Amino acid sequence: MNSLAELNEFWQPVYNSMSEAIVPSALKIWFGNARLIYMNDTIALLNVENNYKRDIIRGRFTDVLKEHFYRCLGFEIDVDVVAEPKVSTEEEAEAVYRAYLVERAEEEKKEKEEELAETIRVIKPDPPEPEDNSPQQKKSDKKRALSYYTFDNFIKGESNKFACAACYAIANGGEADYNPLLIYGKSGLGKTHLMYATVNRLFQRNKNLNVIYIRGEEFANQLIEAIKNGNTEEFREKYRNADVLLMDDIQFIAGKSSTQDEFFNTFEALYKADKQIIVTCDRPIYDINRLEERVRNRLEWGLIADITAPDNELRQAIIRKKAEEVNLTLPQDVIEYASKRLIGNVRMIEGFVKKMSALHFLSGKKINMDLAKEAVAGFVKEKDPKSDKIEKIMMTVCDRYNISKETILGKKRKAEIVLARHVSMYLLYSIDSIKMTFEEIATLFSCDHSSVMSARDKIERKISESPEFAADILAMKKEIGE
Repeated sequence: MNSLAELNEFWQPVYNSMSEAIVPSALKIWFGNARLIYMNDTIALLNVENNYKRDIIRGRFTDVLKEHFYRCLGFEIDVDVVAEPKVSTEEEAEAVYRAYLVERAEEEKKEKEEELAETIRVIKPDPPEPEDNSPQQKKSDKKRALSYYTFDNFIKGESNKFACAACYAIANGGEADYNPLLIYGKSGLGKTHLMYATVNRLFQRNKNLNVIYIRGEEFANQLIEAIKNGNTEEFREKYRNADVLLMDDIQFIAGKSSTQDEFFNTFEALYKADKQIIVTCDRPIYDINRLEERVRNRLEWGLIADITAPDNELRQAIIRKKAEEVNLTLPQDVIEYASKRLIGNVRMIEGFVKKMSALHFLSGKKINMDLAKEAVAGFVKEKDPKSDKIEKIMMTVCDRYNISKETILGKKRKAEIVLARHVSMYLLYSIDSIKMTFEEIATLFSCDHSSVMSARDKIERKISESPEFAADILAMKKEIGE
């Protein structure tokens, strides 16, 4: 490690170069008192005077820092920030670095545990409700619990009745062989509700079932972690001991050879053991590019059921049902107006009803057409070609990298996610027919405009250095229609 004086000498040109990306006043506020206290060939560690500055820099300027360190070093390194009250010697800086490594290891471990808890769910029957809970609390708890998802509160119509009937038959142990069951349809139409309703009914027959729920994207991520950590046997044991395996959004395992291989072998083990498999995806199975033929064949062994967008009659029924759940009475003209505007999915309808309820109870506004128009405005806009183009760009990147839009727009820092995020930013900025500004893209990704500038620079550099990557970007532009 260099001396603090040498590190300060190196930091000054990095600081000065960042004035190209960050306005001088903001640069001074956030980095004016920052000091470079440690650097090796993999990481640079800055020190600021308080946790508030540290968190702002981590959340908004990490990409900018990495970009400008790259410009001065000629190679990429990680950059992070700590907030230590006193670092005046090399020995103290070394101690801070060692403590930082321990803290980062603990944070990474915690993040992985939390991610695992969120995405790989061993589903259990709901426990009995405590007798001392208030009725309102019981109602709130029940909605979040598995027992909320039933066939009774799933609103059925022409668009979903076949999928619902298939799940109902599985749940009641009928003689029909619906294994595997594949349900496909756009997001927010009730696929996950049906899976949970099926499990809820199965638990009424056998509370000891081992049920596992996982999203396709996270199945891939967890397999990568298992391979890296050398515990693939434990990973396999988890899934192959399931009595019921539920996998949402299986399209995200397409193009990932090891993941598809693992899913195929898991499928074979469960199927031969007569265990139920239910998977969902957002499109017909034949439209999922780069899904191996053997995986496609296995999913076609059982029953395929689609769910389409609800028609007007079903949308009205859903609005009434959701309004009843929050004790809200809606006039018929409001229901008809909302059903004509909220065509997308059921989640949009739920959001509309919740907003109507909030506007009525918190603001005292009357439930009428004016309030309905105010509530609907938060969910649908007039036809906007630019919005359609943004969505097409995001979906093209999602398909290319097999990562969900929510993950790309989120804050996860895994290399493959960061690359997809940067490609999205680059395309949104560089495609002439949309040409979003740095500020507009920053708003979409909840970051600083300088992070978007840094992302553009990285992708442009990668294009110039890698013909294969350049061809990939060109192919995505052609798919988008540019």
